[in-house]
Amino acid sequence: MWGSDEVFQVGAGPVIRACDTCRELKPSAAMIPNARVTFLLFALLGSAHAPAATRTVNDTGDAGDGTCDATCTLRDAVNAAQADDRILFDLALPSPVVIGLTGPALQIDVPLRITATDGVATTIRRTGGSGRLLDVISGGDARIIGLGFQNGTAPFALGMPGVGGAVHVASGAALELRQCVFRDNSAAGAPPPPGINGPGQAGQGGAIYALGDLIVDGSAFIGNKAYGGSGGFDPTMPFPGGSGGGASGGAIHAEGIADILNSTFSGNAAYGGTGGPGGVGTTPGIPGGNGGNGGPASGGALGFGASASVTVAFSTLIANDVVPGTGGPGGAAGPPMPGFPPPSNGQPGANGIGSGAALSAAAATVLNVSAVAANVGADQCAGGALVTARTTNLVADGSCPGTIVAGLESQFEAIDLMAASPHFVPKFDSAVVDAAPDCLDAVAFEAVDLDQLLTPRPLTVHAPAGRCDIGAIEHNPVLFGDGFEEPPPPP
Repeated sequence: MWGSDEVFQVGAGPVIRACDTCRELKPSAAMIPNARVTFLLFALLGSAHAPAATRTVNDTGDAGDGTCDATCTLRDAVNAAQADDRILFDLALPSPVVIGLTGPALQIDVPLRITATDGVATTIRRTGGSGRLLDVISGGDARIIGLGFQNGTAPFALGMPGVGGAVHVASGAALELRQCVFRDNSAAGAPPPPGINGPGQAGQGGAIYALGDLIVDGSAFIGNKAYGGSGGFDPTMPFPGGSGGGASGGAIHAEGIADILNSTFSGNAAYGGTGGPGGVGTTPGIPGGNGGNGGPASGGALGFGASASVTVAFSTLIANDVVPGTGGPGGAAGPPMPGFPPPSNGQPGANGIGSGAALSAAAATVLNVSAVAANVGADQCAGGALVTARTTNLVADGSCPGTIVAGLESQFEAIDLMAASPHFVPKFDSAVVDAAPDCLDAVAFEAVDLDQLLTPRPLTVHAPAGRCDIGAIEHNPVLFGDGFEEPPPPP
């Protein structure tokens, strides 16, 4: 999506050109529709008339006048941005940088790049009110490097679905995320208005909901949640309760083209909505209404709709969850009529169904060189023949394509949830080390030469050169003087 000759330093590693770490959606019929190519062409032509500007954020608040001058908030910088501008952060800002968002979501409608300062944790956090953090609307083409997104919530309105707790990518828009972290964002579908026994609405994409193009590389998704809305009920009539809304994609729900690489997903969840209670029989001889069914829950980490085209590669999905909604209780019957049998109470609604504790796909999805384990509430993957692999994965059960490894999660070090980019490090003797036959991406377009932490791939430990580790992190061997992986015992 972006071409660049920007140079930046990654940790203590080598100087890397930004374009060297880019992986673009390839212009093939399988990956990018003609409309997307046309959109990019017009974006480039439209930006040719004015030179790009660099805007530097020097204020972590959410006020501002919409101009990026002596005082420049992130909102100022985004609102003032023209096509192909870049937004940076002042080195004088206190570290870590926390952009406290109190107003509506930031809105991007032009090609734009936002880059955090290398080595400085920079987070957009909802600190006042409620609402999403970022909208990429039609015409927007954003490339974001090194930002965190925290505590965003999808807009909530009675009778409406809740989508994209942190970020929403509209149809006709594109978003590229690299080395980003999403924590504790949520999207909740709403119940119907009070007194209406209609269904609860869907909650999708606790962190990200994407109708447009999405690239995610080297990122972590921790503790994001999608909630289906509760079913409604009519307290004045013995009608059945409404069904609970479905939930999909605790971290990401995509309906368009998505390419997910080198990323960790843990602690994300999808919760189906509770069925509404049956109405009470308020007059003699009237039975109570049945309770509504609980809502389904799918894709504890990742949910992909029927129109999606997705690749997931070199990623680790451990300890995500689906929790179906419970059925609503039946309503109490009215009093008996003289000479007639007592009316019956309503029956409770059925509980919802959980599927794809890690990943649920309603369209073609390639899952490749990834580790999927210890996700609970259902089988690891849902989608059957829709979920395929180019080479291999290591998985906890046969619902995902790959080799089944019992206790696979125990072959990783425990995740540090407070790390700058949380991840699971494979142990030295783990089955994931050197288990991939090559280091190519999910559809074999190009080599994956960096992991989530920008460590070079491959770092061969046990096998011939050229083999990569499965998952988001390449095991980085540390050899001590005695030649062993662990430090020698004290003398």
